Amino acid sequence: MVADATLGPATGRPNAPIRVFGVDDHVGVLAGLAEIVSDQSDLTWVGEASSIGEAQRKLKASVPDVLLLDARLRGESGIDLCGWVHRELPKVRVLMLTGSTDASLLLQALASGAHGFLVKQARGRDIVDAVRQVHGGGVVWDPRMGQAVLEQFRQAGGQARAAARFERYRERIERLYRGMTLIAGVRAEDEVLQRVVALAREVTGARYAALAVLKPDESVAKFVTAGLTPEQERAIGPLPRGHGLLGEVIHTRRPLRVNDIGTHPRAYGWPPGHPPMRTFLGMPMVAQGEVVGHLYMTDKGLGEPFSDEDEELIGMLASLGAVLIKNARLNEDLGRMAVVEERQRIGMNLHDGTLQTIYSVLLGLDGLLDDMPAESRTYQTVNRLAELLREVTDEIRRYVLDLKSDARPLMASVEDIAHELGLGDKVRIHSADTSYTELPEETLEHLVRFAQEALSNVARHAHATRVDVTWRRVGDEFQLLIDDNGVGFDPSQPSPPGHHGRRHLEERARLAGGRLEVCSRPNEGSKVLLTGPMP
Repeated sequence: MVADATLGPATGRPNAPIRVFGVDDHVGVLAGLAEIVSDQSDLTWVGEASSIGEAQRKLKASVPDVLLLDARLRGESGIDLCGWVHRELPKVRVLMLTGSTDASLLLQALASGAHGFLVKQARGRDIVDAVRQVHGGGVVWDPRMGQAVLEQFRQAGGQARAAARFERYRERIERLYRGMTLIAGVRAEDEVLQRVVALAREVTGARYAALAVLKPDESVAKFVTAGLTPEQERAIGPLPRGHGLLGEVIHTRRPLRVNDIGTHPRAYGWPPGHPPMRTFLGMPMVAQGEVVGHLYMTDKGLGEPFSDEDEELIGMLASLGAVLIKNARLNEDLGRMAVVEERQRIGMNLHDGTLQTIYSVLLGLDGLLDDMPAESRTYQTVNRLAELLREVTDEIRRYVLDLKSDARPLMASVEDIAHELGLGDKVRIHSADTSYTELPEETLEHLVRFAQEALSNVARHAHATRVDVTWRRVGDEFQLLIDDNGVGFDPSQPSPPGHHGRRHLEERARLAGGRLEVCSRPNEGSKVLLTGPMP
């Protein structure tokens, strides 16, 4: 979560601009950083230096709020300067910048007191957002350093109590991931809304959940609920008008947690027939700067308040769900050519922004793992979470490919997928005919997703040097075959925990109206065959 930055730690003045100082041995980088910072109304550039000695003199004189620091200076170490700042100027928040993704740099920065770490591929808006976040007390890590963070967790360890909390948190993340995977294949907006609100209720353990979709004037256009009986919904009557706590979330566009609704100054009361509710969590759903809807949860568990963990997970769901809802609207409301262009834009936004949200989950674990010893059970638990997060990342990447797939013929889409997964030089496409053009559009989409899932499994697990993708028509049936020369496996054995590739393939085959066959042996490669009826 990004904390509000309204009080500068060095200045102590409310609403004062955040004072930013830069240290880098490249003049062009300093000039670019100064320009980006100076363009922001809430930031101000207060100085710069290109060496440790120069930086120490100027930092003591200016005492900025946030220091943008290159991890490697010419002949010197920015890590050393970070440690000096941590000791001598403890109120200064340090955001490290580096051109390397070397995990050792991240670990050294952690040990030296850094509050953030960005690779020098970050966009200007990501840098200024990171400045605001570390200034407000948050911690920022570049998504490319996620594995390094996990390595740091493996070394940090923890106690049995923290390990149990960590395991419960991992299970909640897995539940969220599974739910989002299923929603990603839904095209109708109303069904997406219903599934998102049901998943929000499940993940938080709330008794009731709702999702409000707004009109341009911010009045409620749709209000979808989970947990209410049909009789309760009829008794409540018409749609809410956006007053009370619902209106608070709508107008502020910020998360809101309330431990007792009845004591909140914006509480508006209940209409006749409305069940009583006490605890509350509201979350805006934003995609590309547009508020798509608002999620609301009430009455968690046995009456305990919603937690930071709940807010973080629902923030993740709201971010991904907003993109899915917007995409569903495009499918229903726009012409096909307009859809292709907008879906590609949404896919780019999802690819560029959502990994930050996912990796923020790692930051939420930091407090749980401070005291955890490096024991084998902890190591296994963190490994399971690492595998889960990798699968989440893969699923998002596959979904981005889904957004692009409609604009291309079947086998051309498969070729694009191979390149996206890093298999471009290994995959050979075999298609003597184009009979797939006779298939309904929906079936073609399921075939693309089937091939995407199969090739993703190859990329992650097979270590193959050759993959053949073959399309052919055999009588009244079609066949789509993916054949690799990788390490293979035993299909009779259940999939390891956290591995869902085979189940996803079975689901894709069913949706395409076909049947799945998997043939594999250890060290003899694998064949995945989807057979289905031609129209």
